[in-house]
Amino acid sequence: MIVRDQALRHSHGTCESCGNSAPFTRPSGEPYLEVHHIDRLADGGPDRIDRVAAICPNCHARCYYNADSASFNNALRQNIQSKAQVG
Repeated sequence: MIVRDQALRHSHGTCESCGNSAPFTRPSGEPYLEVHHIDRLADGGPDRIDRVAAICPNCHARCYYNADSASFNNALRQNIQSKAQVG
């Protein structure tokens, strides 16, 4: 939960993939984004802030179901790692 919460805070309610605002808010008033492990935990990926992204539901689906999912995840990985180096 710590990594998830950090990712959501760092996103400031903006999808870290497409750059759009969260599509809606939770009942608590927080922006709704989904936290995506770029390197799946089930495949041995780490649960670290530089390996997760807070993304909108459309981008999250694209990570798994679109024809370009591999290249999409690679681009997302590079984006998140470059943010981690700056921040």
